[in-house]
Amino acid sequence: MKYAVCLYKFFPFGGLARDFMNIMQCCLQADDTVDVYVMEWQGDVPEQFNVHIIETKGWSNHAKLQSYIDQLLPQLHQQNYDLVIGFNKMPGLDVYYAADPCYIDRIKSHPLYALLQFSGRVKFYKACEEAVFGRQSNTVSMMISDVQQALFEQHYQTPKNRLISLPPGIDRDRQRPANAEHIRQQVRAEFNIAQDEWLVLMVGTGFKTKGVDRAIAALARLPDKLKNKTKLMIIGDGDNRYLQRQAQQASIAQQVTFLGGRSDIPRFLLAADLLIHPARKENTGTVILEAMVAGLPSLVSDVCGYTKHVTKADAGRVIKGAENAEKTALDLAEMLDKDKLQYWSKQALHYAAIEDLYSMPRQAAAVITSRAKQKRKK
Repeated sequence: MKYAVCLYKFFPFGGLARDFMNIMQCCLQADDTVDVYVMEWQGDVPEQFNVHIIETKGWSNHAKLQSYIDQLLPQLHQQNYDLVIGFNKMPGLDVYYAADPCYIDRIKSHPLYALLQFSGRVKFYKACEEAVFGRQSNTVSMMISDVQQALFEQHYQTPKNRLISLPPGIDRDRQRPANAEHIRQQVRAEFNIAQDEWLVLMVGTGFKTKGVDRAIAALARLPDKLKNKTKLMIIGDGDNRYLQRQAQQASIAQQVTFLGGRSDIPRFLLAADLLIHPARKENTGTVILEAMVAGLPSLVSDVCGYTKHVTKADAGRVIKGAENAEKTALDLAEMLDKDKLQYWSKQALHYAAIEDLYSMPRQAAAVITSRAKQKRKK
């Protein structure tokens, strides 16, 4: 098979990039190839992958994306691919992996939508979304969020036969190993975290979207006795200068550590006492399930698609109104209790043992290969 993949940017530590790589590596047989069209690629290029960098023009972000699409579409037509797979919404896709939430639902709720709908930016993103989910499209979308699937159906009346639900796809290396306690002590010693101190963890790129500022604000509002024994670690790429200033202004800079993007996240899931994820928006929230399979309790906002698993498993707490720092701080303070955390950890591990949280890449690959064979027969 000869596949084409359309992806705006590839960053090795991003969740979407990891999903893309896992899915495509499940797809590829010995004689298959995949051409990946990107604006930017960071990291190594695996065998059987041919990366094509498209140089874009334009001042605004959406103008650059339009430039990418304008150059991409003729190449897709010329190469006669067995299947065109997209990991961002755009025209010309046979299959789309729906990692992003419904744009039109979000923008229509904006108080200035009556004016914004005429802007070039909104027109561009609406057109890209309609090219995938509109009734005139033939694109099949692989859905990873029940909530978002319902929104796409509501706004676009997308036929159900073009929406395929996938289970989660957590990497097996996130599962709690037999020597978990040894790894926990090793990491805590490496970062000088005492036995009587609490370690709260955040993981993810896009600091504003993930709510890192909310986590810092909650830490700052803990009771002094608890605050002085609590540390916050943030793993992920991005500009954190404004967040460092926030921590300094709250006099907790020594308790907040930014570790950048890392490939050894499983170690920190074992070392931490609690995952905090007060996201502003989150289609799924893969790290929530990664924490669960590692036995790490979670404090997560109710907007995340995978929050339902925390509730179903009774593996932590859900923040309702995560913009309220005092409320989040109260939830955090109540959770930092040894007996409660031990209970939630056991619940998370039990849930991870009985639920399918791992097979998404294989099932997505099955959809892709099946669609490619169907297209070849036409």
